[in-house]
Amino acid sequence: MFPIVGVGASAGGLEAFSDLLRHLPEKTGMAFVLVQHLDPTHGSVLPEILARKTTIPVE
Repeated sequence: MFPIVGVGASAGGLEAFSDLLRHLPEKTGMAFVLVQHLDPTHGSVLPEILARKTTIPVE
């Protein structure tokens, strides 16, 4: 088992969450879940954006 860290953010919260990930080591022993307020009719490129900001695997 490992801890799960949940983060909720509005559309402007992506930069703060990216900063958090950027400062974490690759192996934190934790899972991070981002819940973001976005328009449901638009496709999301969030995984691709976050994958460029961190060495932690993004799905």
